[in-house]
Amino acid sequence: MEKIILRLERPEDYRAVEKITYEAFKTTPHAGGDEALLAHKLRDAAAFVPELDFVAERAGQIVGNIMYSKSKINGEDGTWETLTFGPLSVLPACQGQGIGSALVRHSLEAAEKMGFRAVLIFGHEGYYPRFGFVNAAQYGITTADGQNFDAFMALPLYDGALSGIKGRFIFDPVFESLDKAESDAFNLQFRI
Repeated sequence: MEKIILRLERPEDYRAVEKITYEAFKTTPHAGGDEALLAHKLRDAAAFVPELDFVAERAGQIVGNIMYSKSKINGEDGTWETLTFGPLSVLPACQGQGIGSALVRHSLEAAEKMGFRAVLIFGHEGYYPRFGFVNAAQYGITTADGQNFDAFMALPLYDGALSGIKGRFIFDPVFESLDKAESDAFNLQFRI
């Protein structure tokens, strides 16, 4: 098996990353069909963190990607900057080979070195605990509308990073700016 190279995404990778994202999510039960469009739009969002936008490459072909954006926790005692990632995409033929795990671990390490406090995600509760993610309720953090559920998870990037912080998780509006008609039109390019 060819070695996986993790590197920052470059502009010439954009279409390949969007296609991988489409392919990775097109049959996922909880996917909304807008993940490829999200990858496309996220790069222009003010919250996008290009220093944490990594691709996985094997034999010169991009087979995976992870993208990060800044988020925050709004509480009664203040506001704290955090991160969120997504989409995390791996070509279906390459899933189950550790590529997604490598992207998560590599990017979390980079985020920690950059001094970020914590990462909050909406993700598969059977997958992300292997990286240290736990239900955000353990830290007194809810969604923007005050909810909590198993797929809403948090990971402090250093000891005490979330100590004494309670509040609501707020992510960039780009995540809520996607509509089905726009996503369907965007995805047509990958069905041809």
